[in-house]
Amino acid sequence: MFISKKQYLRQSKDLKLNLLCQQKLLSVEGPQGSITYPLYAEFEYSKIEKKLFLTQTFNDERKKAFFQMYQILLTQSALGVLLGYRRQLNIVGIGYQVSIEEKETSNFLIFRLGFSHQVNVEVPNYVSVSCPKPRVLLLKGINLHKLHNFAAVLRRLKLPSAYKEKGIYYLGETVSLKQGKKT
Repeated sequence: MFISKKQYLRQSKDLKLNLLCQQKLLSVEGPQGSITYPLYAEFEYSKIEKKLFLTQTFNDERKKAFFQMYQILLTQSALGVLLGYRRQLNIVGIGYQVSIEEKETSNFLIFRLGFSHQVNVEVPNYVSVSCPKPRVLLLKGINLHKLHNFAAVLRRLKLPSAYKEKGIYYLGETVSLKQGKKT
């Protein structure tokens, strides 16, 4: 049994959808930037007026799941280039701090996390960082997946401790405290 599924992405006045069939690319452009995705042969693409239609005829569960994932990626990229995504990291602990150092080629984050040395992390070009306070780090980007991956890399530098409530936390994250040693 074949099922035909048709979804569309609506284009707003600030969002531009470019279907480049020769290069097999789909470009999504907005005020925050642009993202390109490869076109897959299993889907049929058509742009009518200000709507991009994705159509697939499938009889396989894996292809159905891939179609839904691709649709979600396109929706996330459209929101990313229109509004952008943010992620806030809070640094909790005595003496824990973060600062931004700008060099000629790129920016570096300098963490003081209770180690005997400072931890330097290079900021990738797809993420912009700001540090309003020494213990708060704001990450901004247009690609949700890459932004969350970079935030996870930073969080792994000092994972939240379940015993002392120290470490790098996401905004709103709670870690349940474990009871210490009983005497």
